[in-house]
Amino acid sequence: MPLATRNVTSTKKQFKFSRSNFSVIIPAAGMGHRMKSYGPKALITLYNDTTLIERQIDIIWSAYPNAEIFIVIGFEAEKIRKKLSHYPIRFIYNPLHEQTNVLYSIGLALQASLSEEVLIIYGDLIFNEPTIKNLKGASSIVIDEHDFLKKTEVGLTVQDKKAINFSFGLDTKWAQIVCLTGKELGLFKKISMRSDTSQWLGYEGLNYVLENGGEISVSSPRTMKLFEIDTAKDLEKIVKNKLTFG
Repeated sequence: MPLATRNVTSTKKQFKFSRSNFSVIIPAAGMGHRMKSYGPKALITLYNDTTLIERQIDIIWSAYPNAEIFIVIGFEAEKIRKKLSHYPIRFIYNPLHEQTNVLYSIGLALQASLSEEVLIIYGDLIFNEPTIKNLKGASSIVIDEHDFLKKTEVGLTVQDKKAINFSFGLDTKWAQIVCLTGKELGLFKKISMRSDTSQWLGYEGLNYVLENGGEISVSSPRTMKLFEIDTAKDLEKIVKNKLTFG
């Protein structure tokens, strides 16, 4: 069983928070092999002295004030727990983070969530509020039509404003943000809990959803801004370009 603990002490900022039927999952359990020496990506400090994960939490609660946030931790988990000890969030520990992939981490949080609608946001993204706003109400993903992401990232084919298939090598990129509800959430939860998919990436789980009759619409907000931290060079870009996306 996954280890889940809840911190409910007073926050550093006054957030509106209550149990809701809308959850946000941030997978942040991996070590990031190319950046292992920097510690957890979630604790990377942006140029304005705010950590990446704190910025994500601030923006999520700005867009969805009553969302319940789950953060999946693994690599140097206690550092993240300590940093966020005053935030009313739920930690989900992935004890197999070195042997499993992101779909497994997301699945652990899905088992803990009772919400009928879940927003998944990868833990190495810097984004602004318009990127994630207005996603509730249907299964949908955010796509990058502004060339924010590297060409090596996972792409997808789109037809009639719906996702058809995810794969590497496609021009339209998935922004690693997805909202799932109804049939799509049920299918994604089912595939994430299987032992034979513990090495799967998130997009493979989404392909399973599509192959089994699920429908996922696409969204590309006009004023969205997005940046992924993948290498040490990306950290240099953050400082040089002051990437806060405020």
